[in-house]
Amino acid sequence: MKRVIFNLFILYVYVILASCGGSSQKTPFKESMEETTESVSVNEQNQVNAFLQELYDEYIFGSDGSGDFEDVVEHFSPEILSKLRNEFEYDGGGYAVWLFRTGAQDGPEDKSEVTSISTGGDGWYTVFFSDMGVKGSCRFQAKLVDGKVFVSRFENGSLK
Repeated sequence: MKRVIFNLFILYVYVILASCGGSSQKTPFKESMEETTESVSVNEQNQVNAFLQELYDEYIFGSDGSGDFEDVVEHFSPEILSKLRNEFEYDGGGYAVWLFRTGAQDGPEDKSEVTSISTGGDGWYTVFFSDMGVKGSCRFQAKLVDGKVFVSRFENGSLK
């Protein structure tokens, strides 16, 4: 009887040690996988945010005329480009980049700037801005494709 109890005790200790050892081996691997997934996600968010900030600074609000929207068209879906071309009212080529703004003709200020960019679900990013003092927003669905930001859809929250 003592032998049976001793064997059960050894078996019990073995099971406890094996289960503790197994979970400690899985935890670092699981954590490293989560960190990698998060860092990829954070990296993508940072790149998209930087692109959207530059888009507004150089091409949407850029008052010095240095930003030619033609330089960034490869970042937009054919549907967006078609919509921007169709809304352009003047002769010659061009893009109606004002669709990314409030639509206000004038405002209480001369300055236009991005105030913040937030990240939503399903690859949606919202750019909040002051358009000559008029607050507005525009949502973009964007992701990295071959290391470059690609915008597939947009919704202007200001022009409703």
